[in-house]
Amino acid sequence: MPLTVKQAARRYLGIVRPYNIALERLEQAINGGQPVSALRRGAAQVAAANSTQIRRLTDTAWPRALRGPMRQLKAESLKAQRHWLLAARARARGPLIQEVLNAARYDGKPAVGKIRTLLDLEQYDEDDYS
Repeated sequence: MPLTVKQAARRYLGIVRPYNIALERLEQAINGGQPVSALRRGAAQVAAANSTQIRRLTDTAWPRALRGPMRQLKAESLKAQRHWLLAARARARGPLIQEVLNAARYDGKPAVGKIRTLLDLEQYDEDDYS
C-alpha cells in the first residue's frame, strides 16, 4: 500500500540522509586536503550509501505522484554509482576528484526538486548534513 504524503516525506528523508552525510563528509575531506587513502574511504562510503539509497527507493511503495521523480532519481543514482566506485579505487588525488566530479553530473537535482516540492519539504541544503 502506498505511503501517505507525510509518511513518504519521513521515509524519503530517512533514505537520503546517510548518502547526503557521506557526500558532505567526502566534500569536506577533499576541501580539507585529506590524503588519498582517506578520500578513497570516503568515496567508498558514498558508494555504499548510494547503493543502499537506490535499493530503499526501489523497495518503497511511493504515492503515485512521486513514482516518476523517484524513478528519475534512481536512474541518476545508478549512473553516479559507477563513478563513486571508480573514485573509491583511484590511486591518486587527481583521478579520484575527477570521478567525484563525474558522479556529481548525476546528482538528480531536477528529480530531487520535484520530490521535495511534492512532499512539501524545503529545498535541499547541504548545511543540513555537515
